[in-house]
Amino acid sequence: MSAHSSNKIQTIVLYLLGFFLLWEWLRPLQEITDTGSLTYFVVFIALSFVFYYLKVHWILSVSLKAIFIMYALQALYIDGAFLNFLWVGPLLQDFIENIRLTIGREWYELSFIYRSLLFFILLWLMAYLIQYWLMIKKTILLFYIMTIVYITILDTFTAFDGSASIIRVIIFGFLLMGILALQKIVDKESLIPSRIKAQRWIIPLVFMVGVSSTFALAGPKADPIWPDPVPFLQSFADGAGGTGVSKIGYGTDDTALGGPFIGDDSVVFQAEVKREHYWKIETKDLYTGKGWETSTIRDSEAFFKSGEPMAYFSYFGGLNESTPIDSEKVMVEQPYSHIVYPYGMQTVKSENTTFNLNFGNEKITTYQNYEEVKLDEYIVDYKNPNFSLKALRSANGIDVQEMPEMEPIINQFTQLPEGLPQRVKDLAIEITAEEETLYEKVKAIEAYFSQKGYVYDQFDVPVPEENQDYVDQFLFETKRGYCDNFSTSMVVLVRSLGIPARWAKGYTEGEHKKNIDSEYDLYEISNNNAHSWVEVLFPEVGWVPFEPTVGFSNNVTINYDLDLPESTPSNAPETEKPSPDKTIKPESDPGTSEDSSFSFKEMVDDVKTFFVENWTILFLIFIGSVIAAVILFRFRGRWFPYYLIYYYRFKKDADFSSAYLSLLYQLRRYGLKMDDGQTLRAYSRYIDTFFGTREMSILTSRYEKGLYGQEHSVEDWTQMRELWENLIKRTTG
Repeated sequence: MSAHSSNKIQTIVLYLLGFFLLWEWLRPLQEITDTGSLTYFVVFIALSFVFYYLKVHWILSVSLKAIFIMYALQALYIDGAFLNFLWVGPLLQDFIENIRLTIGREWYELSFIYRSLLFFILLWLMAYLIQYWLMIKKTILLFYIMTIVYITILDTFTAFDGSASIIRVIIFGFLLMGILALQKIVDKESLIPSRIKAQRWIIPLVFMVGVSSTFALAGPKADPIWPDPVPFLQSFADGAGGTGVSKIGYGTDDTALGGPFIGDDSVVFQAEVKREHYWKIETKDLYTGKGWETSTIRDSEAFFKSGEPMAYFSYFGGLNESTPIDSEKVMVEQPYSHIVYPYGMQTVKSENTTFNLNFGNEKITTYQNYEEVKLDEYIVDYKNPNFSLKALRSANGIDVQEMPEMEPIINQFTQLPEGLPQRVKDLAIEITAEEETLYEKVKAIEAYFSQKGYVYDQFDVPVPEENQDYVDQFLFETKRGYCDNFSTSMVVLVRSLGIPARWAKGYTEGEHKKNIDSEYDLYEISNNNAHSWVEVLFPEVGWVPFEPTVGFSNNVTINYDLDLPESTPSNAPETEKPSPDKTIKPESDPGTSEDSSFSFKEMVDDVKTFFVENWTILFLIFIGSVIAAVILFRFRGRWFPYYLIYYYRFKKDADFSSAYLSLLYQLRRYGLKMDDGQTLRAYSRYIDTFFGTREMSILTSRYEKGLYGQEHSVEDWTQMRELWENLIKRTTG
């Protein structure tokens, strides 16, 4: 066989091994993703290597690959025949829309067609790189190592079994590196390739790889010497026992709180809602010093059917007979057998479903045929609570002697562990020392965290030591944490004053996706929206939610129905008016009045004399003013946000829209500019990611509601001002 033929066979073998090695990257996708079929992607890789081997002209190669990609996308996603070209319009429209989404960084909105296109382009680039490494650089070590790492990671942390894949990768990789080593030697030594020389190299190579692989499979395996690191690493995702890095999301075990967590954008449910509100799942009442448990004092249950009124929830605060009933639809993504519900829920509806309410934690579980099930969707009817500020301020403590039936409730929701440090109780007294009513005391504790510089942080959050109280650590040592730290601390502080309070869990309002119609909006709630907050019991009012976590607002509606000061009596004396018969003589010009002692010329002379006599001082004042102005302008980012805070705080007719636009300007000045074509919603997510909060998304959602015709009220500005101030302070650098 000639040298050319030998070289040709080696090239074919290299391309085949490169194709098989790249194929290993695709195999796990069917198990760990929603990818249906890999056929088109595998064929595309094979087609690319065939073109490279045949050295097809790049124009023809690009054209044929593009046609194949269009054919694959049409076959996968668009009904109809390829040659009728009816798919061209929808495909182009989809591409244009997704390019806009890409520019706006709205990655989660990208369609499957567009994602498949990007994947084809990625495979195109990878095929080119492998061809370059094989034929030009004659080395495949980097890609080989990357493939091994890729397979081992997926085998360790996903459901994919990489046992067979790792064997194939080892065989393909060693054969590739062996043949490439032969070619490098031939090129370096300027040897003439021949069939005999190639056989002397390749046959021993194949034999050694085959025999070593066989012995490796058949031989006995020693037990691992080092401890398995996987359980430790998985604790970062599971947060077992409250140690390690937790993965954010709803969980049932809150016995050991603390430690950092990582985000998880997996969608839990979607909801068609009329207004933003929190979604509640359960409450817990027993604080242990490390976390929360549910006591068994009221661990009873009640079953009710779809659409039946829930009398137990009549003790929701802020409800009355005239409050209208609203309906909202929940569409579930995660396999949970409990429901989420808004405050003021009246009924829940789902066909052929029975619901079980646990009175101990207020968690509602779904049943069908006496077995727990996960519902795909359900409808909740509720009355949006509207709390009377007058009633809240007039609420007094519960007198157990007058209401002995309330004693178990008081004991249950004022429980504190015996080992709670005294300084925690002293702090609660100090915070509320100047407040008179129960409501004012609770509000003072709620506002304490934002006023005293406590920081919302998901990462630098320690776990309490063995003999350390969770709340005490947060209040006096770290002063940084996330919702669990803030909410638990507030419950403990409120209970220290003898006021009943409990810990509530669920989700925030989520992320606005689109307007369904003039009445309903679609929101998407992910694991990142998992949250905890506080509920306080007010006599004759009910359970009232509070939000102590810095950067969050629970959208509670307060009716400011306080008594206003009496107006001026109608019989008050009126201001005297001039008589119609009086003639008002116009004032004469003082500069032209003959009998006036003022002289314009004398004033000019006095000014000239003053400047001549004091020009040095005036010049220094001018230079100092210029320097001060330059300094103030140069460091305007440090002081101007505070000026805006006091300006909007004391402005009588403060408008949320203008305050929001001022915030955008300060963020742009700070260096966080909005890209061309970027939406406000995408920009707000970028700001929240940068600062590690959710403040910008909440403010943007409220601002957009104003743009869509829902006028902002003074109440809107009152609720949003604290979030706005927290965020604009961050622009001071």
